[in-house]
Amino acid sequence: MQLTHTDIKKAIIRGQHCQRNWDLEKDIPEEDLDLLIHSVTQCPSKQNSAFYSVYAITDRAKIDQIHNATSGFYLIDENKTVTNSQTLANVLFVFTNNTKNSTYIPVKQNEHGDTPQSVVRDMHMATGIASGFLNLTSNILGYSTGCCACFDNDAIKEILETDDDIVLLMGVGHKASVNRRLHHADNDVQFPAIPKEDIRVTKL
Repeated sequence: MQLTHTDIKKAIIRGQHCQRNWDLEKDIPEEDLDLLIHSVTQCPSKQNSAFYSVYAITDRAKIDQIHNATSGFYLIDENKTVTNSQTLANVLFVFTNNTKNSTYIPVKQNEHGDTPQSVVRDMHMATGIASGFLNLTSNILGYSTGCCACFDNDAIKEILETDDDIVLLMGVGHKASVNRRLHHADNDVQFPAIPKEDIRVTKL
């Protein structure tokens, strides 16, 4: 069945909404997981370089450990900080900085004048594009998403047994049947809704 413009627009709008609680009684079929992985590995990057690597994690113990490493990202008051429950999804994607492992990036630095600063810029751009592809693909498939950039980098590197810095965490999964802004593990916490700010578009 071909998606209509309306279908795609609805998926884009759903992609704005950060999901903070999940229905973990449901699974993500392997076929869907493979498509989600396809979206983050086959999307555009500058000169097709591998600026990032990706972990697709369904192991609940590892997801719980990573979630615990997001403690303090949100401050309710001076006595209470909150973890980032976007990370407790059915599958957690972890983007890491792969620039030192890439075959092509050192060549480009030697031959095309790329600098360490431009490589970092391009790495973040590539990760942003990949997470955008993952967001849209997930929402077209009917899943919800939530991103997290507030975490203990060293703790997560240790959990994943990697030397590569963590760039972004992104949960994908089935939304729970409660307000999406309620914290998955702490129902006393409800996050605020922030209206989408207008983006200026100029047609020439």
